[in-house]
Amino acid sequence: MWLPENTYINICKLAQEIFKNHYKTGCKNTIEVGSRHKPMTCTYILDMPEELAKKGFNYFDSVVHDAIYTLQRCGKERITLTDILRIMAYDNSLRLYYQKEKPQKRELRLRESVEKLMGTGIAIEFKDEVRKRNLTDAEGKLLSGILVGKMVPLEADDDGKTFWFIDGKNLPVFQYAEYIRQIISVPGALMAPEKYPFSNTDEVILLRRILIQRLEVMANEKNHLNGNKIRYYGAGKGDGILPLLGIRKENFAQEEVTLQGSSRVRYQSRGWKNKVHEIHKKVQLILDAYKKMGYIEDYLPLRNGVRELVRGVEITGEIHRESIRNEKKIPESDETDL
Repeated sequence: MWLPENTYINICKLAQEIFKNHYKTGCKNTIEVGSRHKPMTCTYILDMPEELAKKGFNYFDSVVHDAIYTLQRCGKERITLTDILRIMAYDNSLRLYYQKEKPQKRELRLRESVEKLMGTGIAIEFKDEVRKRNLTDAEGKLLSGILVGKMVPLEADDDGKTFWFIDGKNLPVFQYAEYIRQIISVPGALMAPEKYPFSNTDEVILLRRILIQRLEVMANEKNHLNGNKIRYYGAGKGDGILPLLGIRKENFAQEEVTLQGSSRVRYQSRGWKNKVHEIHKKVQLILDAYKKMGYIEDYLPLRNGVRELVRGVEITGEIHRESIRNEKKIPESDETDL
């Protein structure tokens, strides 16, 4: 399969709310999508079968959602799970080998994600934004401010291996993001700058995607971000990028350690520390590749103290997004939160 010059990431607040499970199914959810100077709201309703609602969404589903949109945008009518995986990883060599009796874990995870998206209906009402942003169609008429459909408009073949886009149907959350110009166009050079000394596991795919997303938002002057820090974890349960990868401190066994010369006890986890170091090493390798290609200037590790566990990275200097961008790009995304 060919790989497109660009892939796409949805950065609108609606997408963030959905894939972080900040919603209630079957009822109206309202989110603030404007700014202090220009307040606006958007409402949406998710319709999910009970078994899907119990599973909820996650960042992996978000990346699958982005890949399916990329394939549709490139004119594909028929896709497979392997096609989706290759777009997610931007790697033509990856392949899923279908074994009916003993399917791969990766295949099962991808299939479950696609079926969740196919089985979830959404209704979006953004009339407030239509008025205040003056959103119009190609003929200059104000949009209706209503979008309804399945999260992904796909139908599966009887064999379960192939999926077809339903004619005339779009991905509602992406259609909304197109209207408000909150989609990032990612050139292939960023997705695969060079061969890393590690394979394209699901964890690596998600990690690279998170870094690109954060760097692109930092580089956009329309976003009002405080600093250029990417934190791995924080004080809150969902803070940092590690929870997006499914990595949480509470999932690692804790050990009691008595501090030298004191009766105080500290609880720590070697497994947690080792995992943070492992992720940090991968982040360094990815960012080093971006330095080499001129995308970023440099970065520094974040620590509370010299001997403390690394907490993230700080991007220093400018992010030169235009120097590695393909001329065929969509308009710059507007202000958003991440």
